[in-house]
Amino acid sequence: MNIICKRLILPVLVASVLSTLISKAQDGRNQMLMDMAIPLMDGLQENTEEGMLFDSPDGRIISAQASGVVGQKAAFDYYRVVLPSLGWQIDQDYQTGMSCEGEPDYCLSAVRGEETLLVNVANNEKLSVVTYSLSPK
Repeated sequence: MNIICKRLILPVLVASVLSTLISKAQDGRNQMLMDMAIPLMDGLQENTEEGMLFDSPDGRIISAQASGVVGQKAAFDYYRVVLPSLGWQIDQDYQTGMSCEGEPDYCLSAVRGEETLLVNVANNEKLSVVTYSLSPK
């Protein structure tokens, strides 16, 4: 009986602990994007070491980066469609003559309330790299 309990309970206990640890790790995985209330496109993973959050009297400044094997145009189109459904008003993008900062292939600027969001999509070898910059107007 003791052997049966060990064989049944130990794997369940180990699975439970691992599940909890994985869940806690995933909670912090998209922290900066969660602070911005911006969804992470399927296929992208937030690069947590690239994130930055600063609260100032004028508002918050948040920078985040995500990368993955997704098409650059697909990532741009995703945010161009999703952001307005979250209350963001697309101000301008590369198609309307916006000059993208740095070397991104696609970019857009959006406004919601007193905040401005810049989204840049660039290519880094085989990955698309999306940078998100939130700042007060």
